[in-house]
Amino acid sequence: MASVIVKGTGSISVKPDLIRLELEMQTRNTDCGEAMKKAESGLADLIDILKKEGFERDDLKTSNFNVHTEYESVPDENNVYHNVFKGYCCNHSMNIEFCLDTERLATVLRAISVSEAAPQISVFFTVKNEESAREELIRLSSSNARRKAELLCEASGTKLGKLLKISYDRSEMSFVSQARYAMDMNCLRSTAKAVSITPDDIKLTDCAEFEWEIL
Repeated sequence: MASVIVKGTGSISVKPDLIRLELEMQTRNTDCGEAMKKAESGLADLIDILKKEGFERDDLKTSNFNVHTEYESVPDENNVYHNVFKGYCCNHSMNIEFCLDTERLATVLRAISVSEAAPQISVFFTVKNEESAREELIRLSSSNARRKAELLCEASGTKLGKLLKISYDRSEMSFVSQARYAMDMNCLRSTAKAVSITPDDIKLTDCAEFEWEIL
C-alpha cells in the first residue's frame, strides 16, 4: 500500500497578558538560627508590602528554599589554600503573578525595592492560558499537513486516502516574551512616572507528522 508522510507545522504569535515576578531573597549569618530568623523577618515584611499593593498572602509562591554553608578559600603562611567556614546562607526563591499592567508593575517594584528583604527581582511577561495556544498550534499543524499532502497528491496525479497514522511529541515551549524590563534600584525608589510599554508578542511553533494512504 502506497502512502505519503508529511510534517505539518503551525506558528502563532500570542500577546502577553500576565506578569510574573521572580524574587530571590538571601540572608547570611554565622549562626544558622539567626540566618533563618532574618529570612523569616524579611519574608514577613515582603508579605506586608504585597498586601498593601492588593495581593493576598497565598499569591506569593515559593519555588525554592534552601539553607547551605558557605566557605572561603584562604591561604596560610605557606600560601596553601584552605576552606574556612564563612557562615550560613538562606536562599528563598519566590514568584507572584498578576494581570498585565505596566503601571501597577512599576508601583509593585517600587514598593518591593524599599522592603527589608530587598530581594533580587526578575520580570517576565507571559500568558494565563497556555493550553489554548497549544490547541491552536495543533489545529494549524494538522491543517498545514493536510494541505501539503493534498498538493503532493495533486502534483503526482494521485488521490489522498484515509489517515493512517499521527505522530506527535508534546514538546516543551517557552511561553515567555523576549521583552526585558529592568530598572535601577535608585529609579525604582524615586517617584518618577513609569513608562507604559507593550511587551513583544510570544512566538510559538509546533509540528506533527501525519501519514495518509495514497489512492
